[in-house]
Amino acid sequence: MGTPAFIVEKPPARRPVRVRAQGCRLWDSEGTIRIDFDMAGGAVLLGHAHPRVEAAVAKAEVREDRVAGGLKTLIPCAEAVRFCAEESQALPAALDGARKATGRRRVAVWRADGPFGGVDDLAALVVDPLGADPADLACARRTADAAGAVLVFDEGASSFRVDARGAQGLSGVTPDLCVFGAAIANGRPLGAIAGRADLVRALDADDLPEPQAASLAAAAATLDILAAHPAAPHLRVLGAELQAEVAALTERAGAGRLFAVAGDPSLPTPLFAAPELEGLWLREMAQRGLVVVGAHALSAAHDEPEMARLIDAYAALIPAMAAKGLLEALLRRPVPSFPREFSAGPRPEGQA
Repeated sequence: MGTPAFIVEKPPARRPVRVRAQGCRLWDSEGTIRIDFDMAGGAVLLGHAHPRVEAAVAKAEVREDRVAGGLKTLIPCAEAVRFCAEESQALPAALDGARKATGRRRVAVWRADGPFGGVDDLAALVVDPLGADPADLACARRTADAAGAVLVFDEGASSFRVDARGAQGLSGVTPDLCVFGAAIANGRPLGAIAGRADLVRALDADDLPEPQAASLAAAAATLDILAAHPAAPHLRVLGAELQAEVAALTERAGAGRLFAVAGDPSLPTPLFAAPELEGLWLREMAQRGLVVVGAHALSAAHDEPEMARLIDAYAALIPAMAAKGLLEALLRRPVPSFPREFSAGPRPEGQA
């Protein structure tokens, strides 16, 4: 009998389909309920299917100026606001506006040691302010002013996660322009550019595709809710609790060289010493009914019961990392240098 030229492998089982999302929980077609710690990459700040947001979307009768007014109320730099269809369109449009206003072409990204590539002929200096030291942001402000460049904060991740007035409100450093994304619409596609009126006027309408009516309605409701009930204090308490508990677990297990949960408390970020550890983390979290992708995107819908589930998962996972011999193997490798800005802050006073 001849040998077959190939063997057809058994097709993989079909993965369950998500059929419902509410708060911080996801339901799939098999009836499994999972706790979501990704929340659409952190964009769903209030929780999935928030009743007030969904009611506003059902009506979808919101004008752009209504949403702009909500941003102006909250964001220090927002003299004027323009919108676009997607978050990914906002920063390029802001940079084109900066080039038009300054007559220059070059853009630099701010790093802890200053702008990458220097400041010669600089149109815009871009800063991601999430987790940045206020002193560094103040230095970026001075550098942009000295260079005659436009200071742009990319608040797509920070926005109302770190403070009710964004990272600029938390730090006291006001940019010339700032950009926002889906988080201002509780996860629906939307981009926004806010800042000095003259710079916003310099934006090219061709760079700003019209946003969806449902997204504008969601944004109006989301901003109203955040103005009355800021999410940031709640997120920072939960995140600081998680960081403190995980730090204690890693210390007891002798796994400090392997793993840390660091970063801004509102978006605690797992850091791994090796890719194998990340694979173990993903598998173990999934088996415990927790949806994780990267940073733990906490939301207003998360509370102590959900954090207890996550901490319990780490209590089982971290000792397993060391017990499987990964620690001994990794001790032969260079010790990873976690960035200073990712060091976990102190646990808030009075936190249970």
